[in-house]
Amino acid sequence: MNGHPQYAEALALYALGALDNPQELAELESHLGTCGECRRELEALRADTALLALSAVGPKPPDRTRQRLLNAIAAEPRMPKKAPQPYAVGRLRSRWFSFAPVAVMLMLAVFSILLGFQVRNANRDVRAARAENERMQAELQRANEKLRQAKAVDDLMHAPDAWHVDLVAQHTRPQPQIKTIYSKQQGSLMLTATSLAQLPENKIYELWLLPSDGSAPMPAGMFKADKNGNGWMYHAMQSAGINAKGFAVTIEDARGSETPTPPIVFAPG
Repeated sequence: MNGHPQYAEALALYALGALDNPQELAELESHLGTCGECRRELEALRADTALLALSAVGPKPPDRTRQRLLNAIAAEPRMPKKAPQPYAVGRLRSRWFSFAPVAVMLMLAVFSILLGFQVRNANRDVRAARAENERMQAELQRANEKLRQAKAVDDLMHAPDAWHVDLVAQHTRPQPQIKTIYSKQQGSLMLTATSLAQLPENKIYELWLLPSDGSAPMPAGMFKADKNGNGWMYHAMQSAGINAKGFAVTIEDARGSETPTPPIVFAPG
C-alpha cells in the first residue's frame, strides 16, 4: 500500500473484524468506497486471514460437553478474598487465561498481515528497481553506441587515405549532390546528401562501391532523405582493403538489395 500507508493497521484490524473504533471504522469504510487499491489490499488480507484461520482452528467440542464444563465452573464455591501475600503461590482463576489463546492468535494474525504488507511492498520496490536498472542499462548502451559511431566517423574523416568523391544526379537540373568519404584501410565510408527527392515508404537509396578490379558492385549502405532533401549515412564494409574506382546510387525496395537495380540515379561526376 504505497499510496495510503496510514490505513495499513486499520485495514488489518478490519479484515479480522476487530476494528472497534467507530470513527476509524467510518473513515475506513468511506475511504474503501473510493479507493480500488485499498479494496484489493482488503481482499488480500481477508484471504490471508482465512488461510491463517484454517491453519489455527481445531475441532469444535460438543455443545453438551461445553455446557457441563461451564456449569461445573459456576457451581464451584468462590474463595474469600484475602489480602495479597508477598510471593504467595495459589490457584489463578482469572478469566484472562481463558481469553489468552484468542488474544495471542489475534496478535499473531495482525503481525502476519502486517508482515505480508512489508513483503509485498518490498517485492514491488524490487521490481521497480529492476525495471529502472534495465532502462538505465539500455540508455547507457545507446549512448556508448553513439560515442562509438562518432569516433568511427572522426577516424574516417582524418584517415590519411580518406578519399572524397562527389556524386551528382544524372539529367536533372538543379542537380542534387552526394558526397562520400571512403577509407580503404578502415573499410568504412561516410555519405552526405543534399537536395534529394524524398522516396515512398517502400523505397530507399542504396550506395554501391565499384571495385577497381572490375568485379560486381558491392552494397555500401542505405539511406533516405528528410523533408529538406538532406541525407547522412556511416557504413562499415564487411572487410577492409577494398580498392574502389567509384560509387553509384540506385533506388531499391525498403529492405535493400544485393545487386543494383537499374537505373543508376547517382554516379561519379
